[in-house]
Amino acid sequence: MDLQQEFFLFYSSHAMAAETDRPVLLAVSGGLDSCVMAELFHRSGLPFAIAHANFQLRDEESEQDERFVGAMAARMGVPYFAKKFETLEISRQNGWSTQLAARNIRYAWFSELTRHHLYAGVCTAHHLNDSLETVLLNFTRGTSLPGLSGIPVVKVFDGDSPFSGLKVIRPMLFTDRKKLESFAQEQGISWREDRSNTTDDYARNLIRHKVVPVLETLNPNILDTAARNMRRIRSANQNLDFLLQQFVRMENGQILLDKARLGQLPSPRQALRQLLKSYGFDAEQTRQMSEQLTESGTEWQSSKGFTALMDRSSLIVYATGSQQKNEPSILIQENDLMVRLPDDTRMFFIHAERQTGEVTANDDPYKITVDASALRFPLLLRRWQPGDSFQPLGMKGKHQKLQDFFTNQKLSLLQKDQAWLLVNQDSAIIWVLGLRLDERFKLLPSTERICSIHWIT
Repeated sequence: MDLQQEFFLFYSSHAMAAETDRPVLLAVSGGLDSCVMAELFHRSGLPFAIAHANFQLRDEESEQDERFVGAMAARMGVPYFAKKFETLEISRQNGWSTQLAARNIRYAWFSELTRHHLYAGVCTAHHLNDSLETVLLNFTRGTSLPGLSGIPVVKVFDGDSPFSGLKVIRPMLFTDRKKLESFAQEQGISWREDRSNTTDDYARNLIRHKVVPVLETLNPNILDTAARNMRRIRSANQNLDFLLQQFVRMENGQILLDKARLGQLPSPRQALRQLLKSYGFDAEQTRQMSEQLTESGTEWQSSKGFTALMDRSSLIVYATGSQQKNEPSILIQENDLMVRLPDDTRMFFIHAERQTGEVTANDDPYKITVDASALRFPLLLRRWQPGDSFQPLGMKGKHQKLQDFFTNQKLSLLQKDQAWLLVNQDSAIIWVLGLRLDERFKLLPSTERICSIHWIT
């Protein structure tokens, strides 16, 4: 099987061209790898356009690269986009390295082009050598399992990224640099050499020129071996992600991690790191969490706007902005039939004559029926406050502080903060929503008018 057949099989089998009627954008620098990629797309009859980012880092050579890629696009008859960037100035203004600046610049531009022209994604020419170099770099600097699994074939930037939604495709990961060079020479494909690739000024070049050749003396087939190992590590990481989900459940938009089960693991710290990294919690925070699994009350704030709260039985993770501690109180008039709460739940008030018969208990926590004569409008809906107390139904008129009531109900700190109260005009608590009615508002044999109150969550 020749390189073109391997390419088409790899591209098709990974479903990278699922939207076959939509072209992809090829990132072409003018170097060997991207020029061969463009040629393979062209010969395979796949729809594509070409984009070239001129970082203006090599004076006239950069201009020659741009003209070279433009001529290639014209020969192939495909749309061509080129843009010059003041890379060094952008790097200086943002405090980025030149490499990071170039990366951020081009991905921002690719994201703009794919959205505007409805391209299915952007293809870069990373191959097996690049993937091995990435693993060695990550291993040297320190990494977790995903960092040892190589460059993914397809990556979609998530909502926290400035390139959110951009789909990056690596259709050349099936092969290596030597095979690309042999194919280019056999097929008469031209490319441009970037002289910066021949120096050891960058860490990646040092690994490429010094480390990989040593590994090849130990194992001439190091790239194939590395590709198998990266696949195994990627599969192991996928299995780990799957198994760790048994410690997680979702409830009312919150993530609850089972502390008891996490504590039974040989390494809770690593499990927490795996589960919480995508929410912006760093290694030090997850270390602290792993050491406080038997405690409660501590909170951590992530770099992505999430809070982790160590509660009695769970580590609760939620979007920080979702915890509404300072919502305004809501006044309810006697003729109000429906009231909307700030958390987008609703309450319905239905007034009626009392029917004869025995008073029956109501088992629905989201519905109460009270003696209307005990209500003093306007009523007030508000969050609970320290010092609040009421007379819980069933305690024969005894007062209890809400703090103690919540503790007896085994509510988490987060659940306490989110508790709503329905309060009479005389400041008596009528109902702790979803939890308990106050004794003073229950139906009596002498009740003549009732008010049924439904809380729709």
